[in-house]
Amino acid sequence: MPNLPLFPLNTVLFPGGSLPLHIFEERYKLMIGECIEQQAEFGVVLIKSGREVGGPAEPHAVGTTARISRVRHMDDGRINLVALGRERFRIRELTQTQPYLRADVEFLVESDFDTPTSQAAAQAVSALYVEYYRLALSLTNQWQERVALPQEPQGLADFVATRIEAEAGLKQQLLETTSVADRLVLERDLLREATQMLTAQVNAARRLRYGGLGALN
Repeated sequence: MPNLPLFPLNTVLFPGGSLPLHIFEERYKLMIGECIEQQAEFGVVLIKSGREVGGPAEPHAVGTTARISRVRHMDDGRINLVALGRERFRIRELTQTQPYLRADVEFLVESDFDTPTSQAAAQAVSALYVEYYRLALSLTNQWQERVALPQEPQGLADFVATRIEAEAGLKQQLLETTSVADRLVLERDLLREATQMLTAQVNAARRLRYGGLGALN
């Protein structure tokens, strides 16, 4: 059973996602230094209770392994890095024989990634995400003609989960959902709600800017 050092955070990392980190606590400078030296991965887990900085934290049971892709050491000992999400895992046993948490973990196997349900949900999620993204851009007077998305349902599900605005508990639910079809259906519902809210915001902004012209239907 693999054993991973853990980094509890107030954010959720998905496979395929990137996470910039600023490392300044001594315990995590030690952990990251060992990961760099050993070319090892660490686990990113959402904090269930406790604090991100300066104290103990109880993590959620499901997290994502992270590989360090870029690192910059500062003169004062701090570290800036970018980590890339790799695989879902579930904590089986926590240990703390070092200043930071470690855990025995098992990697999670995803299912339902090539079924009629997942394919249909992926088509809906793709269309809704493009609409969601363009509406978000329009709030700052931006436009993008082409929005590149992963084609396979599994990659699409994690791509959207990384980028959609949602509170951490919902993102953790998406992370823990190993059925790709179920994850896409949940994202479809979240995107429908989000696009309705964004459409209202865009229409309000256009009415303010153009005196009532330019509302979206």
